[in-house]
Amino acid sequence: MTDAHPSGSEPRQSGGPHPEISMGILKRFQQLVYLIVAVLLGLAAFGVIYGTTKELVEGVLDGEGAIQMGLRLLDRVLLLLIVAELLHTLSIVLYEGEISAEPFLLVGLIAVVRRVVVVTAHIEQAPGPPPNGLLLELGVLAGLALAFGAAIYLLRRGTAREP
Repeated sequence: MTDAHPSGSEPRQSGGPHPEISMGILKRFQQLVYLIVAVLLGLAAFGVIYGTTKELVEGVLDGEGAIQMGLRLLDRVLLLLIVAELLHTLSIVLYEGEISAEPFLLVGLIAVVRRVVVVTAHIEQAPGPPPNGLLLELGVLAGLALAFGAAIYLLRRGTAREP
């Protein structure tokens, strides 16, 4: 809402004597929160790298199967891709000041692929026919992957057409 200026020349924004100062403080606080989240994501990435390296060395020393170790490594690499994509998204928000939907769709797609790997590993290890619950989950995950892929395609197609 705008109020008439006492001289009648210009309207001014209501909401206090200096709304630009309040918005500046909020923007700085928001940037600080994003930086803290970025540092925490970086620490999480280092934790995943350290834990994965430790588990792989222990697996080799204990004579763990190559398939099991490979699945664990693939799972952790996909987790690192999720963290990296979130860090990339935060950098875009910090430096360009805009939030884009595409990085979040990519994170969702990577998370779906990660879960498919885990579910498939469980199906492979299950004796006899696979449980119906896991097959249903695979079907839902396939639908999610298609939905994320379609959303990314439509988003890119829509962005390419804009001037």
